[in-house]
Amino acid sequence: MLKYNVSLLLKPEVGATLGLDIDEVHQTLGDLKVDYVRGQLLLTRTNRGVLIKGQLSTELEVECVRCLEPFQLALTVSLEEMFTFSAATDPIYHIDEGWLDLRLPLREQILLTLPMHSLCRSDCKGLCNNCGHNLNEGPCNCSTEEIDPRLSALKKLL
Repeated sequence: MLKYNVSLLLKPEVGATLGLDIDEVHQTLGDLKVDYVRGQLLLTRTNRGVLIKGQLSTELEVECVRCLEPFQLALTVSLEEMFTFSAATDPIYHIDEGWLDLRLPLREQILLTLPMHSLCRSDCKGLCNNCGHNLNEGPCNCSTEEIDPRLSALKKLL
């Protein structure tokens, strides 16, 4: 759900803090589905709203860029966001009637933390250029004989 009641921080003085332990499973963050979200956040009351700081760990299914197989990728994301008390000031994040919704900032931080090229393992061999066989499962039956492209026209004569 990733929605938390933080109404305790609505009226206290600036500097009041609240610790928040996160332990959620099978969450949907827009188009992202994560297996779990765990960690601790420190919420601090400011004159503009509530500052959220902490680290969360999560795991989601991604596709290897070499072999195109899905695999589970573990990530640790840092959150440091300001949530205001009113949407009228046009903030990105706000606390709605005492409820803090972490889905959008968490989704954004996961997207920023994802590697550009996700590999299922560092020694992934990828796919065969000719037949598309996953080379991690063993060699394919394609010919490994390389012909000089300048002589490829002669092969047609054989």
